Amino acid sequence: MNIRQIYEYYSREDVQEFLINFGRNREVVGVFKTGSYSQRPNILVYPNDIVAMVKTGVIEFHSSLERWSQPMNIKLENYEKFRVGWDLILDVDCENIEHGKIASNIFVWALREHGIKNISVKFTGGTGFHIGIPWESMPAEVDYKPTVTQYPDIARKIVMYLKYFSKGKLEKALLSKFDVEELAEQSGKAMGEILTDEGIDPYKVVDIDPVLISPRHLFRMPYSLNRKTFLVSLPIKTRDIPEFNARLASPEKVKITTGFLDKYEPDEASVLITQAVDWFMRINKKIKKKKTVSAITKVVPIENFPPCIKNILKGLSDGRKRSVFILINFLRSCKWKWENIEKLIGEWNERNKPPLRESYIRGQIRWHKSRGKDILPPNCHHSGWYDDFGVCKPDEKCKKIKNPVNYVFKKYRKRSK
Repeated sequence: MNIRQIYEYYSREDVQEFLINFGRNREVVGVFKTGSYSQRPNILVYPNDIVAMVKTGVIEFHSSLERWSQPMNIKLENYEKFRVGWDLILDVDCENIEHGKIASNIFVWALREHGIKNISVKFTGGTGFHIGIPWESMPAEVDYKPTVTQYPDIARKIVMYLKYFSKGKLEKALLSKFDVEELAEQSGKAMGEILTDEGIDPYKVVDIDPVLISPRHLFRMPYSLNRKTFLVSLPIKTRDIPEFNARLASPEKVKITTGFLDKYEPDEASVLITQAVDWFMRINKKIKKKKTVSAITKVVPIENFPPCIKNILKGLSDGRKRSVFILINFLRSCKWKWENIEKLIGEWNERNKPPLRESYIRGQIRWHKSRGKDILPPNCHHSGWYDDFGVCKPDEKCKKIKNPVNYVFKKYRKRSK
């Protein structure tokens, strides 16, 4: 968009009316093309305020999560005495809009599971979404203290709790649509970065960072432009999340039909807050961790490998990138040296149809070396792995294990007995 088109968009009466109404009792700040903010604190009172800021180069409008009695009087040292409320905004951050849609759907489900019916959602104009619960839904007190004074502490606990509550469902939802290779590539992460012993960490793909919820924190206002994409930060219905297309947020197509944080029931968030605070207290109790010692102390020869690893080593046409990750971590767990791992994987790659690029394999080995610690390969029955590309052909011993390394571990333990 050029300057004239930006000016024309913000000159629309419906856009101006929405921004002014939404900005009441909030700090409202302009954002320039460079990402720098205009003067703070600031507010919107008249339509001309918007036009005047656009003329200075403002492209986006951001507002505070907190509500203020006197927004223009807040300062770094005294802001708390002017706070009269705060909204909860889950900032769904991701590199791929499809990941954001999946995560937003799951978090809406999680909120509904806690009795919240009035949930606001908006596209950020980039690849993510904002999910909101208005201040009017919050209880007046939490643990006999005014809720208004417990920002951002309670908001952060809610976000951490919702991530915990939703993790398993989010992981399954992501893997039902994408395999691990796709998730890694689409999120710009190394495969090993998103994998865990049990599967994937979905929050390496799409995340909500509770640290971003902080005093005087700002977020892009509904119906503001996004300075990078020039799409509108568009409120949508929760039911429209799965089929949402970013093209619907083109300024020329946008109509002011859906509100944001405008519907609520008093105390609707009470159950959510209670559960979040109780959960946070439980996880902060110190738990003594038991130390485990691996029984594998010597290099494991290929003849002792489990069936799935032997099948991988025959060469593949599908699952080759996932198998690089499996082989590196399995072989390191079996005490193989790096030079032998590189040699074996090179020989294996020649049997693949077609072989992977040598640069890819070298890059994966280099990345794992740089981690400085070894991890297990994925567990046997986890979705998207061994069975997915046809190498899981279990024998009798496989029925009693959950990870390929356990197959070798049981052999060694039996010998030691």
